[in-house]
Amino acid sequence: MPDLQANSTRRIHDITRTFLPLADRLPAGWVGFSLRTWCSLVLGLATAFWLQLDNPLLVGVTVMILAQPLRGQALSKAFYRLLGTMVGMGVSIVLVAVWNQQRGPFLGGVALWLAACAFVGSLERDFRSYAALLSGYTVALVAVNCIDTPQNVFNIAVSRASAITLGVFAVAVVNILSGSPEAWRGLAAGLKQLIRPLSETARATLQHMYDRGAQADIKLGARILALTTPLSYARTELERGGTRANGARLAMVSMLTILDCARGLGRHTGHGNIDPAVEDAIARVARQTDLRTDQAGFTTHILDAVRTALPGHVPNADEAFAIERAARMLTARTRMHAGQAILTEGTGSVHDRTVNIAVQPNYLLALIGALRVLVGFSFAAGVCVITGLPGATVALAQTALTLTLAATNVDTARFGMGAIIGLPCSVLAAALLNFFVLLHGADMPFLALTLLPQTFLACLLLMRPSTAAIGFNYGVFFFAILGLDNHQSYNPTEFLNRNIFYLLAALLAFIILVLLFPPSPRRQRFWMASSIVRALERQMTGHGEADSPARLTRAYDRLAQMQFWTDRLPGSASSTRQMESFTTFAELDGALARARTYARQAQAIPLLRPAAELVQRELLLHAPWDVVPRMREAMAAIPAPQAQLPPQTQIATINLLAGLDGVMRAWQAAAPRLRHYGIIKTKKAG
Repeated sequence: MPDLQANSTRRIHDITRTFLPLADRLPAGWVGFSLRTWCSLVLGLATAFWLQLDNPLLVGVTVMILAQPLRGQALSKAFYRLLGTMVGMGVSIVLVAVWNQQRGPFLGGVALWLAACAFVGSLERDFRSYAALLSGYTVALVAVNCIDTPQNVFNIAVSRASAITLGVFAVAVVNILSGSPEAWRGLAAGLKQLIRPLSETARATLQHMYDRGAQADIKLGARILALTTPLSYARTELERGGTRANGARLAMVSMLTILDCARGLGRHTGHGNIDPAVEDAIARVARQTDLRTDQAGFTTHILDAVRTALPGHVPNADEAFAIERAARMLTARTRMHAGQAILTEGTGSVHDRTVNIAVQPNYLLALIGALRVLVGFSFAAGVCVITGLPGATVALAQTALTLTLAATNVDTARFGMGAIIGLPCSVLAAALLNFFVLLHGADMPFLALTLLPQTFLACLLLMRPSTAAIGFNYGVFFFAILGLDNHQSYNPTEFLNRNIFYLLAALLAFIILVLLFPPSPRRQRFWMASSIVRALERQMTGHGEADSPARLTRAYDRLAQMQFWTDRLPGSASSTRQMESFTTFAELDGALARARTYARQAQAIPLLRPAAELVQRELLLHAPWDVVPRMREAMAAIPAPQAQLPPQTQIATINLLAGLDGVMRAWQAAAPRLRHYGIIKTKKAG
């Protein structure tokens, strides 16, 4: 019977592929996503018509904006849409109340508000960014459309808020009742996929001291940080969401810690004075996969294994570095599995405080986006004022909406292409539906059936990255272009007069997004490189960020962003060397932060306090850049980690030696590159 069922399934699959040769190329879950979106549209529009809302088309627009394949995405975006709408409504009322008779200052205030929202939205990520952008373009949709009738702004704001709330309600109900795919399962699957390469990296490093290279580690780190996006959605779905999300963050930070430790071990231990017995002891402890303890516990186990083979052995600085890096990596490996278990099973707890994941905001990209919105909206406002056409405010509001939404897109030109293609297609589809289909039926079931193919097409375009911008412009603005209302108009002149301004808005948005301040990968890469250097310079003067998960994740995010922009440039050997150079700068930054942390911990032990205070002073790097001799002198002042010392003192001594040795090794790798880029300068003799 199983064989018969398998054969039948295979036969059906073959027949399907015969008639639908492109079926395998369709995005996974496309049909379910499209059906959920269509059901949300039907529910929202039916309720809007039943309640006789003034703007039922806004319900359709809201549903299409909130259309997301995963439940957590839809619910999270719904929450932020309500938040952004409320802020935008309040600002609209204030602007109209202050400048209701002064067109110039009013449009200037709208332009500045749009630019400010675009700037904040570019610095934020995920749907927090969307909320900032929404609070901006809501002002354009409400206040700008009331520029000639300021007395109606409150009624329009309330009407818009009611329709949006209804659309949010429809999306939430359908996603909850339909059992839509859950975002947290995708997050758990992403973590599981990454655990294998991370475990292999840890195994290769601990047993063979192997270094894969900077770019491989950066790309893997970028994959880890990319999970912050599904993490932001998943929390809305989970019971004990805060704790389980914290477990996911713990796993992610632990993965980055493994990469950081592997980089240090593989890069430096092969060139150090390390006894083979120490390497064997590290490998033996690493093979005890059932061992669960903290960094101090792993350090003790490694020291015991070393002294079993070499009784009375006193680790030198290079060996202390290897022991510290290995113990920290083993601790991270344990926490990685624990964090994943907390997320997937909801069992256990994170003993640390809330694990923070920080990112590096790109202020240059945010500033360029804000300037593009400011100049673009001013240009569009000038065109609308000069033409003096009735209804030009529709084009102005639509242009503001498109420009604001494009502000957070890396490739604004693609978003502009999406507008110039998606909006005309939407006008064509709306014309066909309005003048050839809706004339034959006026009830809700008939409307629902006519919307089905259009919804499927829009969802298919949305799920494909290459056509997502087209799908967004096509699907979201379809209902506004159709002019869906309680009493539908079939007047061709009215349809044409309304949509000529949407087409004008698409043209203006295309010109501005493609020609105005086009994104430059070279400029963005330079900005990220500068942020890495600034962080290192602060660390060298003692004012840098302390060693923490936030510092680690921010450092990897800088490198990941720099690698992203480097990949958008023509490949060359110099690009590879540049990435290697700035990776060494990030390593020196981390080594200094880690050494300062170990020095502060050592100050609590009376025996180590004088040496720890000396270390704190020597970690301030400055000209004449005799860093290596100073590090050696500081290491010589630290008591040897002898077996007779208390365990806590031995561990603190190992960590202090390891911190200084790590700084010295990182400086030796980074110093030639620092001189090459002119970051540190040496005076010429004579």
